[in-house]
Amino acid sequence: MMRAMSGEASETFDYVIVGAGSAGCILAERLSADGVNRVLVLEAGGRDRHPLLHLPIGVARVWNRPDFNWNYYSEPEPAADNRNIFHPRGKVLGGSASINMMAYVRGNAGDYDRWAQKGLREWGYDHVLPYFKRCETYLKGADNYRGDAGPILTQPTPTTDPLMQAWLDAGRSAGFAITEDYNGKAQEGFDRFQFNIGMGRRSNSADRFLRPALGRANLKLVVDALVDRLDFQGRRATSVIYAVGGETRRAHARREIVLAAGAYNSPQILMRSGIGPADPIADMGIPVVLDRPSVGANLQDHPAFGIDCARMSHGDLHSQLRADRLAFNLLRAWFLRTGPATLPLASGTAFVKSAAEIDLPDLQLLFRGYSPEMGPWFPGVIAPKADGIGVTVCHLRPEARGTVRLASPDPRVAPRFVNNFLSTEADRRAMRSAFHITRRVLGQPAFDFARGPERLPGLKVQSDDEIDAYIRETVRTVFHPCGTCRMGIDEDSVVDPQLKVRGIEGLRVADASIMPDVVGGNINAPVMMIADKASDLILGRAPLPPA
Repeated sequence: MMRAMSGEASETFDYVIVGAGSAGCILAERLSADGVNRVLVLEAGGRDRHPLLHLPIGVARVWNRPDFNWNYYSEPEPAADNRNIFHPRGKVLGGSASINMMAYVRGNAGDYDRWAQKGLREWGYDHVLPYFKRCETYLKGADNYRGDAGPILTQPTPTTDPLMQAWLDAGRSAGFAITEDYNGKAQEGFDRFQFNIGMGRRSNSADRFLRPALGRANLKLVVDALVDRLDFQGRRATSVIYAVGGETRRAHARREIVLAAGAYNSPQILMRSGIGPADPIADMGIPVVLDRPSVGANLQDHPAFGIDCARMSHGDLHSQLRADRLAFNLLRAWFLRTGPATLPLASGTAFVKSAAEIDLPDLQLLFRGYSPEMGPWFPGVIAPKADGIGVTVCHLRPEARGTVRLASPDPRVAPRFVNNFLSTEADRRAMRSAFHITRRVLGQPAFDFARGPERLPGLKVQSDDEIDAYIRETVRTVFHPCGTCRMGIDEDSVVDPQLKVRGIEGLRVADASIMPDVVGGNINAPVMMIADKASDLILGRAPLPPA
């Protein structure tokens, strides 16, 4: 290891990747696969050693722990009663894909064709589908839409809870379609939820891409590495300055630096490095390298709310949470990879339209047959909590746009951001329609055998004004932030279609921040696709043939 003149530790690599989340782990594996390129991947969080990070049932216990989560909060949201809304983000190897609910959703084909219509022709659905397929092994079997040789294992929920069939029957009787595979030919309709789970474990890119590659001599991982900024020679990004355990280090990149830190932290790092809107950066005392107002702009996410009912009879999860059974099932899951602790908690989903004239489904319903308040119990010691039935519904294509800005040049200080949820009449109208649709579905006869009284918000909420007020009071995110380093063909975009930062050499961004607009569904699968496609772009390989 060399020493820089300043006394800081210094090392040189071909590629330096910032962030070991869903995107960074794939990039690390792909860029180091030749055994020649020296690759460094930096992760601000620690290693993913905790067993509950890997067992599907563990999500309820790990997702908001501060040792695994940045636990961000928005600025007061002007159209949501000035509430500071909670935004969890993974701070551990694997990033948010180590603490999320493992939902596998690609979005609608029309989302990517819309990107193509904006001039991003190599990002149309026929161009990205091969990368979705290359990443996954669909355990039900491959077809024209699904892969059978990729590292990420995916499957529909295998739940036998009778509420799963009730969900499908309720959707049908409420007038909606049933789809055989929302990641296949037709997204619209009701279906079993699909998850990146396989062999009894969470199947994320840290486990399935990065971990097998860590034995390579040309790949180095550094955890607990807090990136301060990038350094430049003229307009070329040449190194990353970061800290580990109080020691400042510098990683030089012979070829490229790739930011894969996510929709909040990638623009934050750019702005701390002097790339972004000039005045706010200069006000922080940071030398401006490139005035780029679009850095941190265009923040998008899926606003959501929920409707919950009592469940008249206990479901399977209630029985499994009895403390002695839970302990047994955790051991069974860890050592044998079988049993209920290896299964996802949610069961159903649906993609529907808020109005008939809309081209693509703009609402997603996420169904669960249990109450999120439930926890371990034991007779005579800990009383069980009441069981429930619930639907979280989110608006997939909101008009609202937010911003991410620096709160401080100090990398230990969280970024400032606001979503502007519910700030347009179209968004409020879609959410109001989502409320009526969700209540109608839950009111179908298929649920009569299990559905108790509506607990949230309760039948007192009826008029549009009351519905709007309830949504303002409870709106939250389903944790799909994107768009803050927007990809485009216009000069105002942050990155070009090759994911190169405009006006800077040797620097790319490859994560959810590059999305021109948010896709219709959970975004973990699209982020993995972006990273896999980015690896071919970075290495100069021919792209996969269009589907």
